[in-house]
Amino acid sequence: MNEKGTLVIGLTGQTGAGKSTLSRMFEDRGLEILDADRIARETIETSTECLMNLVLEFSTEVIHPDATLNREKLAMICFSDKQKLKRLNEITFPYIIEAIRRKLEDAGKRNVRMAVLDAPTLFESGLDKRCDCVIAVIADKEMRIKRIIARDGLTAEAAQRRVNAQNADEFYTSRADYILTNDEDLDTMRFWFMDVYGKLEKMETDGCHDNLQEKASEESTQADTGDFGELVSENE
Repeated sequence: MNEKGTLVIGLTGQTGAGKSTLSRMFEDRGLEILDADRIARETIETSTECLMNLVLEFSTEVIHPDATLNREKLAMICFSDKQKLKRLNEITFPYIIEAIRRKLEDAGKRNVRMAVLDAPTLFESGLDKRCDCVIAVIADKEMRIKRIIARDGLTAEAAQRRVNAQNADEFYTSRADYILTNDEDLDTMRFWFMDVYGKLEKMETDGCHDNLQEKASEESTQADTGDFGELVSENE
């Protein structure tokens, strides 16, 4: 690991606000992107111990005959019952956090200067505590509905329900270090990105961030109940 460690940038935001577009801008700059939803799916689907715990909690219906996760069945069981969803998160979260911790630690060992942790539920899951700074992307509600309809082919009613399930702007503005209000065109977003990216580069160069291992060692290892919804259903 280099002297300063890896600068970990948390990226979160509302569905339809443009988080994925901003993530690609970071990727185009050569930054390492850690997709929390993808890591969650891969971790649970490849962890025999976690799968067994899910079977013990929810029955053998949640796995296929070949012992792989039946995501559709798990979604049917958990997303109609808040208590079962809470148990799902309690069971899976420690495995997901450990996988993300290992990936961040590996980034440090490889002297990665900056890495982006892309997580729709960054704050809810407590993953923001593993970040040196957090960027949140928000947008006007009607704008997000239009984008979701165009992106996912949903009806207006389905898009409305998805947006209504999201956190309000204040949830993000009160917690993030940088806020992108993405109500305008792509050029405006690029201009904002270049400004913030310059600040992040200066932060990394000046070493104005905590060493990841030192920071992580001070955290509690108690499981949170943050929702990695894409493990069993579409979300963002």
